[in-house]
Amino acid sequence: MKNDSAYVYSVARGKLREKAVKLHFERYLEVGFFDKGESDPYEADSVYFTAQTIQSEDAVGVTRLIFDKLDDLPTLKNFNIYDLEKARLLQLEPSRYAELSAFTKLPAHDVALGLIKTVFQYSEQVGITHWICCVDERVYNYMNRVFKFPFRTIGEAKVYLGSKSIPCVLILDEILATIKEERVPLYEYFVERQTRYLEVIQ
Repeated sequence: MKNDSAYVYSVARGKLREKAVKLHFERYLEVGFFDKGESDPYEADSVYFTAQTIQSEDAVGVTRLIFDKLDDLPTLKNFNIYDLEKARLLQLEPSRYAELSAFTKLPAHDVALGLIKTVFQYSEQVGITHWICCVDERVYNYMNRVFKFPFRTIGEAKVYLGSKSIPCVLILDEILATIKEERVPLYEYFVERQTRYLEVIQ
């Protein structure tokens, strides 16, 4: 949050979307999550979000929301989901959920919270109430401990894309309620409306 003024966060469209897809693919290729020449089956069904430096306008961070049938989302396809949690998710209207995925950034750019805030505000504006995700166990523990994010585990952890990951759901109202009580500065940051963030659905 300290260095936020150095970045612009937005939905990636046109040429910027191309940059976002390229950054995501190249970073995943570097760490072995993708093979050279492999295609991303979720690219066409995703809305991408980027962090750009104000100085150079280069994309230095990216994440995305995947919109698809519940059973076709990566977390549902690759993890053993508890029956009760699956039943809960099936009660949601398809327009109410999306998979938060593909978070990556260049080293030395502290853009994680800015990207999450941008996706959060976009989700609020388009009516999404639930994020489905699979989270690296270390990130899961860090986000729980430092930011009090109320992850709800929905299945069995397993090694996925090179690390032990946990399938989760985040309910947006619960995020706000929790951080409002536990992390007031983070709550104020999330609900703050600035031009740089309001670009999301224009």
